[in-house]
Amino acid sequence: MSVSKPKPEYLYDRMRGILPGYLDKLDEGQKAFILTGPGKFFADNFIFIPAEHAYVIGPTGSGKTNKMYNLVNWLKHTEVILWISASKDNDIAPLFFMGKPVNIIVPRYAGIEVTLDKKPVDNVTYSEVNDPSDVFYAIKKDHINILEVRNAFYDPDKLLDWMIQLFTVIAEWTRHGQMPNFYPPNVMHKRKTKISVFIDESQWLIAGIRVTSNPKRTKATELITENALEIRTYGWRLIIAAQGFTNTPPALRENMACVVLCNNAEIEDPQRLRIHCKPGMNSIWKPTSLFKRNECKFIDRNGECIPKKNPIAWPNYPKDPEDRKKAERIKIKYARTYHDRPPKEAEQETECFPELGRFQAMAIPPEAQSAIINRWQYEGEVTNE
Repeated sequence: MSVSKPKPEYLYDRMRGILPGYLDKLDEGQKAFILTGPGKFFADNFIFIPAEHAYVIGPTGSGKTNKMYNLVNWLKHTEVILWISASKDNDIAPLFFMGKPVNIIVPRYAGIEVTLDKKPVDNVTYSEVNDPSDVFYAIKKDHINILEVRNAFYDPDKLLDWMIQLFTVIAEWTRHGQMPNFYPPNVMHKRKTKISVFIDESQWLIAGIRVTSNPKRTKATELITENALEIRTYGWRLIIAAQGFTNTPPALRENMACVVLCNNAEIEDPQRLRIHCKPGMNSIWKPTSLFKRNECKFIDRNGECIPKKNPIAWPNYPKDPEDRKKAERIKIKYARTYHDRPPKEAEQETECFPELGRFQAMAIPPEAQSAIINRWQYEGEVTNE
């Protein structure tokens, strides 16, 4: 009678804390990775910790956005995804191949059209919003939600005002318990992580001193940062990509617990991150200047990573070669219409309801009245005889 060989003890350690139902949701590559030492470290110190922020750092061409896709692919199983798009270079195309429907949220009057070979892409819905508060009613569970706002405004200052209001609403509604309930596809360890907010190429929205000296933009950054930090208390996670560590204000980057270092990332301070970028001439650690474009290091809040010596290759997205060819053929067209420049007929319809906010669409406009005809059969006011 043959006796099955017991699994090695280290494998049991790597399985500890991983629910079978969660494993079933992963693709084959993810299943293989999470059962390795680096994979279990990544899951235990990021995926399975609710509201653990992350900062993806690297210069242009270092593969930051692809690392963000990889984080989406992991978090989509346990959290609702909101991707705030940088609206450039078809950067959202790989998000259509994550195995989830896509919901594109766009401010009213600003249009976007996504096509594949001149045909609409399957499983894509469009949600129009008027106010920033409408975004949270437009978010769909078990979807990849994409907020396309950067090309929706003609005036950059009004774009900043809209985004300030968006983060203010998040902070106030979560604090007062007014935020709509989000039900993630799967809740890990009986904790409700509400949502993961991805901000790609964050310098257009959250800028450090290296990026801007514009007083209005600096003030907007301060307000957004203040509100962004508060939402962690209520289970919201931020994943921010930037070209440099100092491209965001100190208050924000100091609270980015985890860091993903891409090719040629440079950090002088703090020491826990600098040693991974420039380990020194006598060190056997590979500096970020020698990373390949698909390689990176995931570093937890304590400055630890596995392995310490070398980076790890993360997959390119879309993963499937056929999907990658389709993604190259996707066309994303932004209409040359803007939320802050509504058409004239829209102005006439809405001027009667200037303060109704997100309920404005429910208002019934007054019936059109015909011109008054006087006794001489001319249009105008009725005159006394």
